[in-house]
Amino acid sequence: MRLAIVATPSLHRDQRPAPGSLDGDLIRARLSLDDAGFRVVDIDPARDLAEQLDALFDELTATRRTLVDADDAARDEASTLFLFYASTAVALSPDGELFLCLDPENPGVGDALGDVAAVFRDRARGEVLFVLECHHGPGATSRAVVTAAEQAVASPVTGVELLVAAHPIGSLDADLPSVLTRAFVEHLDEADPDRGLTAEEIFRRVEGNPGLARAIPCFARASGRGEFSVLVPRGGAPGRRPARAEAARIEAAGGAATTPASAPDDPVAQYLAAGDTLAAASDLDGALTAYKKALALVGVAQRDARAEVHLRIAQARWRQQRHREAIEGFEKALALAPEHRPALEALVELHLAEQDFAKLRTAEERLLTRVEGDADRFGLLVRFAERWEIVAGDPARAQELLERAREIRPDDAAVLRSLGRLYEATGDLAASLDARRCHAELLPDPRQRAVALLELARAAMQGEARATLTEVTREQDGIELLDRALDADPTFLDPLALIAILLSARQEWGELELAYRRMLDRAQRIADLRVRSDVTWELCRRLGMLFRDHLEDPSSALEAFEGAVVERPDDVPGRLSAASLARGAGRLERAAAHLQAAAVLDPGNVQVFHDLFDTFQKLRRVDQAWAAASVAVYLGAAEARERFIFEEHRPAGLVQPARGLSPGSWDLLRAADRDRALEEVLASVADAAVRARLAQRARDKQIPHVDPAARADAERNAAGVVRLFSWASRCLAIPTPAVYLRKDAPIAVAAVTVEEPSVLVGGEALRGRTAAELAFLVGSHVAYHVGPHRLLLHFPSLEELGVCLAAAVKVARPSEPVPAELEGAVLALMPLLDERLTERERDALEAAVFELYEIRAPLDLAHWVGSVERCAARVGYLLTGELSVAASSLSRGDTPGVLTAEEKIGDLLSFTVADAYHALREELGVAIEP
Repeated sequence: MRLAIVATPSLHRDQRPAPGSLDGDLIRARLSLDDAGFRVVDIDPARDLAEQLDALFDELTATRRTLVDADDAARDEASTLFLFYASTAVALSPDGELFLCLDPENPGVGDALGDVAAVFRDRARGEVLFVLECHHGPGATSRAVVTAAEQAVASPVTGVELLVAAHPIGSLDADLPSVLTRAFVEHLDEADPDRGLTAEEIFRRVEGNPGLARAIPCFARASGRGEFSVLVPRGGAPGRRPARAEAARIEAAGGAATTPASAPDDPVAQYLAAGDTLAAASDLDGALTAYKKALALVGVAQRDARAEVHLRIAQARWRQQRHREAIEGFEKALALAPEHRPALEALVELHLAEQDFAKLRTAEERLLTRVEGDADRFGLLVRFAERWEIVAGDPARAQELLERAREIRPDDAAVLRSLGRLYEATGDLAASLDARRCHAELLPDPRQRAVALLELARAAMQGEARATLTEVTREQDGIELLDRALDADPTFLDPLALIAILLSARQEWGELELAYRRMLDRAQRIADLRVRSDVTWELCRRLGMLFRDHLEDPSSALEAFEGAVVERPDDVPGRLSAASLARGAGRLERAAAHLQAAAVLDPGNVQVFHDLFDTFQKLRRVDQAWAAASVAVYLGAAEARERFIFEEHRPAGLVQPARGLSPGSWDLLRAADRDRALEEVLASVADAAVRARLAQRARDKQIPHVDPAARADAERNAAGVVRLFSWASRCLAIPTPAVYLRKDAPIAVAAVTVEEPSVLVGGEALRGRTAAELAFLVGSHVAYHVGPHRLLLHFPSLEELGVCLAAAVKVARPSEPVPAELEGAVLALMPLLDERLTERERDALEAAVFELYEIRAPLDLAHWVGSVERCAARVGYLLTGELSVAASSLSRGDTPGVLTAEEKIGDLLSFTVADAYHALREELGVAIEP
């Protein structure tokens, strides 16, 4: 007999092919052809592979029992050739064991190749060939997979011949069969039918083909116990190639291999043959008569022959449901041949059917003592245990058998799961927890493993545990399991929360600190940087509260909270806790820094400004203390001391700068969180982009006409707003724009988009505003005439600014794609921009674009525009010096933008207490001196 066993995965539920799933159809179709002569058996990918193989061998054994001649049965068993073919995803365990992962819906579950090879070693008597096509993930190499396969199959021990190939998943065309499988079938098709083809010849041909050698990263062969003929020579027997003695016998018989017929004068064989024929026809009484006649003729010394006859008699009586007599027959057979496995297995089944559990136990033990291989014994122990629990209702016997199975395979998940349940049922909680812990730690997914250990820890501390374990033992076991859960998945913090509850209840604060610090060490193993940061933040926060609230260690608490805000700078409670601790410890500089950051995050929190006022007072920063007091006054929550300081130093009228700002001071006015890389690109192209935009407008006749007579002279014009433009420009160290007055224009202030920086002042600016309000209006406007801010005067909408940015990037990187909705406008602007860039500007643009793409951060033009709007509001406020004036001016909505008035006012509140605002006031010479 030639038997091919094919193990390949099924398709995914969405009909996508899993690795190896297309190979099965090709190999089945080829091996079942007449020249190969294999009977093909398919493996169910969703079931345990070794169990299916054991069942297949059991079926073959049962079939051989029907053979008339015991010698024929032995010859059939020895001549059966097995070809085991598998093409599937594989996985390597940490200790290098290879698993075949046949079920695509459960990729984390696999069958150990070593167990599969053990089944063939223990059950197969003929030659065996393994053909393995291994598809591995990125965590393994092809060489490591092939080496693991060679070690698992262990050809020198098992006698199995091996052909194995390995390649990474995704390296092959998913819609075609795998490389080795195609080559295997092609060589069978091309072989000479008169010569046949062996597995070794296939290996040599594949190895000698350069194209195939390149396509298969790693390919190997290991010799078995014989020369395996995959393709039988024409006219040869569909089995192994005949040995010399066998060939001579075939030649003497006329060239055909035949089973010797029973001698005509052998009455025993005749009676047995007749009995088998009658049994096959279901004439069991007639069969028994024939068998008894045969038994009478077999001599007492012929123990094996008498055992075979008793076996046939017992089988016939079993079929007649005469169980007691069948048992007697099998016992007689075993008395003559104690190693006869079919008789031993039959006794187990018969005693089970009779519900004679005492004799069943004896029969099982007799069978187990005769089993040689661990894999076979393990399978029997598990099967027997299941029947004792379910059929016999004897969990103690089931537990005993499973414990013996666990000795063979300590890490078998099914055994551990069953033992955990049985130990719990018998009240042995400690053993149950141990088995369930071992099972949980075998789970491949870290989160599943952590969750299982957490549930186990809860079970260890409640329910039956309360009655069987001391409180200390329960909690200690639980904490140990929780610690293992945290080791399994440091991103899952539920076990840590439970540890905190337990240790807090016992007031073991030192132990809790150690638990948090161990967890901080574990967090460094988290690959995902965002998740690692979140976990570290949570741990630092908990450590801070522990040191502050229980260990009374404010220095360590401050260090922990500062560690938390490093990971999450927007953590307002963390900032406030760190500030409070720093103030209590007299570390006022650190307290001020945390409070200033909290003011940015929560500008409406008046307590932050109260604390800043107190901190600045103690630091003798008078100007900043006044600034904090001014915010408290604006929010309507000033305390008496704050109101006194505010009124004492409140400016009378506009601020009177002693000097102007330096160009570098503009960085203090700009928002710290702006996109600097994006701003560099816009700054490098700003002048050329304005020139290009003016050229577009001139071509389209859209340049506005300004009346030269309307231009105002700051020296001679009586309008205060004109002088304010000159004054503001000097304070800010920028060129003064040309100012045009139009009292009839229904506007306040607007830029005139001409080549010279120009401003149109309308009637709304000339009527109904105080000098401070005009100063804010002028200051916030001239801020748009500085650097890249100018782009917003000529490209006022987000879409237009996006066109400008895309054109600039396209100039620096011509291959860069442009969004379809902007393509027309970008292509129209790009040549005008390109021809107006100076060499220096082009170099700066290319460097800025390169830096922008190096960062690979998403571009947010709206955020940048918002940062410019905040800068403009800060400029107006700096020149006004009155927070209430700035806030009321913003609320009027003179300059609508992407930010609301409330957002701009909130920014001014935090800017008021920032070091940048104080530095600007010092540079202007208006800061309050101590």
